Amino acid sequence: MTIAPAPVALFSHDNHSPLLDLLRPHLPRSLPLYSTLQTPGQPIAVYATFPPGAEAGGEEGRRRIPWLILADLGNQLRFFCSYEAKTALSEAERSEGEELVGRALRLYLLEHHGGRDRISIGAIPDIWTSCIERFFNTKPFSNSEIHYLLPHDVAESLPVNGSTKGGIVLPGGVVETQGREEDVAEILSTSEVPHPPAYIATRLPYTTVLRSVDSSTASSTDSTAVSTPSSILAHCTTHRDGSIGTLHVSSSHRQRGLGALVLRTRISRMFSPAEAPRHVEPEWRSAAAFCYVHADNLASNALMRKVGMRKSDWEVWWARVKLPLEA
Repeated sequence: MTIAPAPVALFSHDNHSPLLDLLRPHLPRSLPLYSTLQTPGQPIAVYATFPPGAEAGGEEGRRRIPWLILADLGNQLRFFCSYEAKTALSEAERSEGEELVGRALRLYLLEHHGGRDRISIGAIPDIWTSCIERFFNTKPFSNSEIHYLLPHDVAESLPVNGSTKGGIVLPGGVVETQGREEDVAEILSTSEVPHPPAYIATRLPYTTVLRSVDSSTASSTDSTAVSTPSSILAHCTTHRDGSIGTLHVSSSHRQRGLGALVLRTRISRMFSPAEAPRHVEPEWRSAAAFCYVHADNLASNALMRKVGMRKSDWEVWWARVKLPLEA
């Protein structure tokens, strides 16, 4: 006799702190969703298969195992299923997890498509790719590995030679600044992902740009003595889910270590008080700096190793889903 799957229900969660507490023991596997929930200043709809207040269990409203949490970033869903924390799943657990993941995501998109004609499901762990294909009739693409750096692995500060009117002078006579409005076009032109210009504009405070500076003035301690030029040597951005992307080094300035320098500088800024989300306990703000790197991108994988990042032992995928779904 075939046993029908247990019904799936979704509950809205406005308070993300209890969910972060629930996800924290499962780092780094829960990192994509954990980091997403820390995004400051961004409206994110968050739902779970248990009601608010049931995160810690208890006789009233005890959550069912397995459980799932999902976040809606507007153009993309992120989720975490508790079975992902296990290093190995039995056949029964995998089947139960696939039913929960597929049915919960489908239920959410049926009820909350919001007039959208499509959406992405991102950072899908490799154990759920087959159920995403089965429930949504779409094949996940772009298998990537997560490279991450935990807080205690990050140096508290970077060597600084002096300040300029527009930024900080780093070793090698390079000026580091935030992104500027005039940088948006160049960032978009070098990105493999077609981001909308308005999105990149919102990420400029979380973008690190390296620019050239005259060596004769690079050591000046007078903050008004050096003006920062507009030409970009290298840049990278922390996306609203906390991942670092759009990393690019100008073709005429490669083989100088600028890729590692811009990445290390961006990581340092992520762990600074200025960028840390205020609603998370200090020791858990920016639980890790991380990047999604395609498995076949040898150069980027080598760069991650160079800066000391750890590589995940699992892959994540993306899927595009057409909306509205048929009930």
